[in-house]
Amino acid sequence: MATTTNVANLYEDVVADLIPYFDNFVLLPNQQLILNAYNITGGTGNTMNVPVTNAWTTGATINPGNKIIDIGGNDQATPVNDFAPTSVQITAVKRGSGTLVTTEDMEDAGYDTVRNAVVTRLSRAIAQSTDLGGFNVMGHNLEAAMTNLANVTVGMDGLSATANVGACELGYVFSDHALGYMVKREPEVKMHESVNRDQIELVSTVRNGFKQIHPTFIRAIATKAGIGQANAATLDFFSTSVAELRNVNAPSDFQGLYAGVITPGQELALAKELNGVGGISSGSIGSVAQDLANDALLQGLITQAIGISFIRSNNTPTGLASV
Repeated sequence: MATTTNVANLYEDVVADLIPYFDNFVLLPNQQLILNAYNITGGTGNTMNVPVTNAWTTGATINPGNKIIDIGGNDQATPVNDFAPTSVQITAVKRGSGTLVTTEDMEDAGYDTVRNAVVTRLSRAIAQSTDLGGFNVMGHNLEAAMTNLANVTVGMDGLSATANVGACELGYVFSDHALGYMVKREPEVKMHESVNRDQIELVSTVRNGFKQIHPTFIRAIATKAGIGQANAATLDFFSTSVAELRNVNAPSDFQGLYAGVITPGQELALAKELNGVGGISSGSIGSVAQDLANDALLQGLITQAIGISFIRSNNTPTGLASV
């Protein structure tokens, strides 16, 4: 089968750029958000087990000369402090997308335009699928989409599951130790040229998966879905999440911060509080540093506040019923 120079070049360029573009678009699979990330490309099987150590218990108070290991008289320490690890299994999920390009597309739109469009569409499609799957796992440890706030299995600090306010959306505050991520196949491109149709097929795929490792290191914040709605996000919701994570000794990053992923609607509500437009709650943070408030007012950007490093995403669960 003959392959034209433009077709060959397009394939080579898409192959070269797919992973860099994917890495730019995808949110969850990075060390800042998920510390437990594993690459098993080239190995056999589509699952892997991540060992999880059990929590230790507080040591007992012992009088001099008394037994340490047989405090209870049953040849066991009281409390028992045995090492009994468990495991969490992560399964690879195949994600993919494809596009058709005719030779007329390259002739009429220009090679560079077609190349950029193909790379962007293919990489964004599998990146968004990855984030959607990961944020569903974050909420209920399954990639299947949630339909109701009652589906959420991690702790919640926003609206309750029975708030009865209509459709809701989720934001998260979590430790970078909370989730596990595994990649079985790095993003790749395959191409088929159809001489009969005078077009080429390009498909991109990736195989990866997520699983909760420490569910107590995740807090979900439910708010009314949409922009400028009642029952919106508040700083109290998020500062409560931080307190709950600290209460279970969830590890923070090197700056002492947890990750916060919020929707555009939640970002607007928090920015209003930070810059004073919506009135700052007096319950949780006392006062906000003036430079942070100015940053939110001038740039519409929330970077760090109340122990959280914030990131905006449109891929967290939304449209969840609250009855």
